[in-house]
Amino acid sequence: MKIKIKNLVVIVAIGLLILSLAACTTNNKGEKQASSQETTEQTKDETVIKFGLAPDEDTAAILRKYEPFITYLEEEAGYTIEPYVGADYTAVIQAMDSNHLDAAWFGPSEYVLATDQVKSGVEAFAKAVQTEDSVKYRTAFVVKADSGYKSIDDLKGKTIAFTDPASTSGHIFGRYSLVEEGIVPEEYFENVIYSGSHDAALLSILNDEVDVAAVSSRKIPGFIESGVIKEGDISIIYESVEIPADPLTYRSDLPEEVKTALKDALINNPDKVKEVLSGTEFSHFEEANDADYDIVRNAYKVAGLEPEI
Repeated sequence: MKIKIKNLVVIVAIGLLILSLAACTTNNKGEKQASSQETTEQTKDETVIKFGLAPDEDTAAILRKYEPFITYLEEEAGYTIEPYVGADYTAVIQAMDSNHLDAAWFGPSEYVLATDQVKSGVEAFAKAVQTEDSVKYRTAFVVKADSGYKSIDDLKGKTIAFTDPASTSGHIFGRYSLVEEGIVPEEYFENVIYSGSHDAALLSILNDEVDVAAVSSRKIPGFIESGVIKEGDISIIYESVEIPADPLTYRSDLPEEVKTALKDALINNPDKVKEVLSGTEFSHFEEANDADYDIVRNAYKVAGLEPEI
């Protein structure tokens, strides 16, 4: 059975996308900003690079966490960087497809979707390497600590929360892992829901709204540190295989000098990059290529999903 990602996306996200894109294309006076083609004709100092960030937790938290990174990228690449957090993963991909975004920090599955959906083309030019002491990137199946659930076998007929249909750890690799175990979520669980984000999925566990949630393993320590959950509130009963590193991408039709400036800023200054990433689970960037994400394409195939939005 093939399941199209677009059939899983909550309809309300479409309305949020329209509002988000409208906001991105007007300045404070309500005037339209220059198109990407017009932008490339400006001087380097005037050029604005619209940079998408994955909406995997609260928007304010994302912008706060990556503010040092955005500031560094502006200073080192020499362009004004305008961050954008979409209503969901699909919104970021669609914003890039409509040229409202020039570059984006995607999750692996969002990148695979973008390579199929963005008409101008998308290139992975760097990948975010985790710190040595950080949790490996996997899908973690999480239950409430006092629930009594010890394994996936205990959850037949229960309710599971994924995060977003296009999320790598919050859906794709979670579903892939279950199918590898012979479990089709819609047949095994009584209800399959999408919470919208990793923190929302964890809160749905604590609020007894669902029995198990599939979330990013590497985000759990940060949620404990920030107080979203407390240590001991949850238990991990199952994990997926390790997931490839997040790719940083840009549209293929960007001017070569812009591509070079962005790539050099991230690859050639590892010490400075490590400093600006200190508030995240990442330490530096390495060069990336499309073949790094073939395992994700295979996960889609095995899970019976089509990489569409």
